Amino acid sequence: MQSPEPPPENNSDNFDRLPDPIILTILNNISDIKTLIRCRSVSRRFNSLVPQSDSLLLRVDRVISSIDSDDNADTSSVITFIKSVIKSIHNLIKNSSDSVHPEQSEYSPAMILRGFERIKELEIELPSGDLWLEKRAVVKWRAEFGKTLRSCVILGFRCGGVGESDLGGGGGLKTRVVWTISALIAASARHFMVKQIVKENVDLMKLIVKDREDEGIVVMNELGIKEYREHHCDEDEGQNGNCNGNDGGGGVWWRNNRTKVPAVWMRMRHEARLELSNGVVMEGATLVVVRPAGSGGATAEEEEEERRWDEGLVADGGGFDGVYGEAVAKLISRRSYLLEMNSF
Repeated sequence: MQSPEPPPENNSDNFDRLPDPIILTILNNISDIKTLIRCRSVSRRFNSLVPQSDSLLLRVDRVISSIDSDDNADTSSVITFIKSVIKSIHNLIKNSSDSVHPEQSEYSPAMILRGFERIKELEIELPSGDLWLEKRAVVKWRAEFGKTLRSCVILGFRCGGVGESDLGGGGGLKTRVVWTISALIAASARHFMVKQIVKENVDLMKLIVKDREDEGIVVMNELGIKEYREHHCDEDEGQNGNCNGNDGGGGVWWRNNRTKVPAVWMRMRHEARLELSNGVVMEGATLVVVRPAGSGGATAEEEEEERRWDEGLVADGGGFDGVYGEAVAKLISRRSYLLEMNSF
């Protein structure tokens, strides 16, 4: 009769033999915060390594807010989410010398991210877009921020056989301006939303705020984040006069709780009917490139420099994928006209 084999000297899991840097690389590739938080319960080692993850994705599935009311039952979940963040900031300002206000939700983005030690790259995915558009209208936008708006590319169009006459008076100019202003407001609200996150995470090098519907995206790169940190102490409070979350006495909250949009120049290009390679037709297709006012456009040389700046900004589709990128590439070569808008 054969004797049983002796037990192995080392019964540890082979996964435990992996060095910490490899485990951290795996955790960074997972990135999803909800999954990472669950990983903390796997073992003591995971519990100590997960907070060291530096590349994170925060998906907002539902909104938890203590400032909602029945009157706002039809408000979009994105706006409600932003309101919860504003409430958190309000509590921190009111109690700057104390610990976190007991009413602050433990599920706010800033609170969740405090469980991680040195975040370098962060992506926040909101459950839906911000814009309230007329039927069959589509608007896509991409904005880059530092202390305030640095640039914004906006693509708008109508689908479903809508003609130019359906876009409003003046050949649709009024509608196109409304699309542009709406996108800028949405972008500045998202920028305001992440103020506390940028301030608290000193190692942060890249921040993206997008939505599940791919309506718009706010980007803060390393230079933009550095610019914001250098100026927020002396300029942010004056620029966002109601940064304590007060609605200014009966006003709509998001009109006050957003980053102020500076005076801008808007280079607008338009095509009444834009046909794409896959057969898609965009009616009233509009491309708007927005930049802070004060540079270019006065002389022929400056206009040429501005044209090159626009083309560089929308290179490779301006950050838009698929048919939207193709539309941007076609519209950039169309005749343009310049509009100027004061800060708001």
